[in-house]
Amino acid sequence: MLRHKLRSLRIRLAILVAAVVVTTVAAALVFAWALSITNDNVAELSSAQRRLEDLSTASSRVGDYALAALQTTESHELQTDRLSLPRKNIQEAFERFRKDIEADVARLGSKQAREIESSRGRALAFMKARFGMLDRDVMQAIREGRGGGVDAQQAAEEKVRASIDFFAGSFGPALGQAIANERVAAREAEAQMAKLRSRFAPMAALAVAIAVLFALLLYRSIALPLLRRMSEVASAAADVTRGRTDIRLAPGGHDEFGLLTMRFNRMAISLARRERRLLAAQSQLQEIVDARTAELRGANERLSDIDKARRRFFTDVSHELRTPLTVILGEVDVTLRGRPKQEDLAGALATIRARAKRLHRRVEDLLRVARSESGQLDLEFEPIALAGLVDLAREGVNPTAKAHGLTLTAGDMPDDLFVEADAEWLRQVIEGLIANAVRHSSAGGLVRLDVASDAQGAATVTVADDGEGIPAADLPHVFERFYRGVSEKEGSGFGIGLSLARWIVERHGGRITIDSRTASPGVKSGTSVTIALPSLTPRLAMGTGQ
Repeated sequence: MLRHKLRSLRIRLAILVAAVVVTTVAAALVFAWALSITNDNVAELSSAQRRLEDLSTASSRVGDYALAALQTTESHELQTDRLSLPRKNIQEAFERFRKDIEADVARLGSKQAREIESSRGRALAFMKARFGMLDRDVMQAIREGRGGGVDAQQAAEEKVRASIDFFAGSFGPALGQAIANERVAAREAEAQMAKLRSRFAPMAALAVAIAVLFALLLYRSIALPLLRRMSEVASAAADVTRGRTDIRLAPGGHDEFGLLTMRFNRMAISLARRERRLLAAQSQLQEIVDARTAELRGANERLSDIDKARRRFFTDVSHELRTPLTVILGEVDVTLRGRPKQEDLAGALATIRARAKRLHRRVEDLLRVARSESGQLDLEFEPIALAGLVDLAREGVNPTAKAHGLTLTAGDMPDDLFVEADAEWLRQVIEGLIANAVRHSSAGGLVRLDVASDAQGAATVTVADDGEGIPAADLPHVFERFYRGVSEKEGSGFGIGLSLARWIVERHGGRITIDSRTASPGVKSGTSVTIALPSLTPRLAMGTGQ
């Protein structure tokens, strides 16, 4: 339990703080103790110094008093006022000495106080008594000599001298002994201070050494591991800020730092996951941008192709419209010259009619495109037999096929395939596909028509020819509006037939596909276009028709 508690960072920090506090308190106590002893010694030395000064002052003032007394008697003035100031100075010196003694008594213990009071008090009392006797004798002698003659004055002077000599004989030794005692006390105080210094110097050095060792022990056992782990955490945090989210800290115990290490590693793992997600999102975003860029590039290319097709379309429209009009105008001009014969007039009218029909067909194609784009092309759906619709379309193109030396053949034509469609528009689509096959086939070629059901159950119409085929570069664009292949011959249309056909088939819910191949060694050329429409069962078709 204790070991587990010692693993806690708080407990170790508390121990560190407690150790510092205990060390500080112990040092403060030792310092206070040393300071107290030092203060006592310094106070004793200072007190001895003051008492010496008081005794020296008292000795000086006593000399001044004796000198003043002699001068008073020698001057025959015999005035006692001259002794008042010296007397007062001596009394003040004795009073200071007494107060110093009382201060020492108050500072020291009771036993020492009694010894001081008994020794120094006796000396002070003796000196005060001696001075009192001197002062009385001097004053009495002055008073006795003041009323007499010269002999009385000389007797007073002799008496004063005798009193001073007697005072000096008793006061001097006592004062000297007191001064000697105070000097001894001062030397003892100095010796105590020197002894204290000699005792405290090694103790202080030992205390400093113990404190340093104790501080080093605390630093190595508590502070240094904490600082090292804090440095590791700070370094790892700096690495994370520089983008190194793969950095991990080694687990270090079960204390608060261990918990911090675990949380730091979790944070680094979380940041690494977020970074990976951000990189993945960035990569995905870059892919999306690249894809959209490619789409925009493709759209720009398609727009460029459309623009080229548009310019070519307008050129072809101009040519297609101008050629029939030129022929019509030419025929009219030739016919109006002179007097045309009946057969010439009939031939000219036939040419004009053929050119006008061609012009009318081109205008109709443009009108269909415009209606399909504006949504104005309405379709009328009804059940129809697909085979019969194909026969109608074949009959409409058959004269043109014969004129080109081509053969239109019909394969299987089941009568039970019905679709729901706009018969006229679907016929025009099929007829347009057959006309394209005739236009791109050579004389003697064959165009085959088939009606069948595919694997998905849809009704299909296939128009196949053995013509020149569509180049591979043009095949992906054949259903684009106004697109005409680079090898397309002039006068072959505006490039709107297949685009309009796909639009109509898709409006019927079907699809149109094309398969073509050009001539190559071992491969025969030809094109096959297939229309697939949702079929109706014969029963449903008959029920709807009723």
